[in-house]
Amino acid sequence: MTSIEVKVRLELSLFIKRVVQAMPQPQAFSILGDCASSLCLLTLLPMEECAELLKAANLITVKKKKFGGYIFETSKDVWNDFLQFHGLWEWDQMGIAESTKAKIKIQSLKKLSPGKPNDPKRGWVHLIRIGKCKAGETVTPSLQFNDGVVLPDITLHLRQAQRALKVAIKPHINQLLGTREIIEL
Repeated sequence: MTSIEVKVRLELSLFIKRVVQAMPQPQAFSILGDCASSLCLLTLLPMEECAELLKAANLITVKKKKFGGYIFETSKDVWNDFLQFHGLWEWDQMGIAESTKAKIKIQSLKKLSPGKPNDPKRGWVHLIRIGKCKAGETVTPSLQFNDGVVLPDITLHLRQAQRALKVAIKPHINQLLGTREIIEL
């Protein structure tokens, strides 16, 4: 691992721990994308910076499409290894974060135009559950997204977590954006 990868992974794990303390209940977030309940929006980082953060941490890969644009890929195993390494997830216990894949309504990841009908198409999406479940409680991401996402309240503690992440990783993101081709989304 490079020093930037180690630093970015550490800061991301600290961010997840702070978010858990700021949210009253567990919530699932889309790992890729910029929807209302995405990791990108949770971090309050611009899409390009969030993508660079996850890319620098080796949590996503970016491939160029043959006819332009990019494909972002990730895997549940890569995320669970990261979460387990930082003490956020364990095999035999729920932990405070977990990577999963769920089949959800694609429409729930998009901003709807007024008067546009709901589209029932579903697709597999990588998600991360952040927050500790109480005994006997489960978070079913597909239900959360398909029945309507309830976003966490923006609290002072959540704002502090977002600010701490941005301050800690900004120099690394600037360095990465300055030395690599900027990902156009």
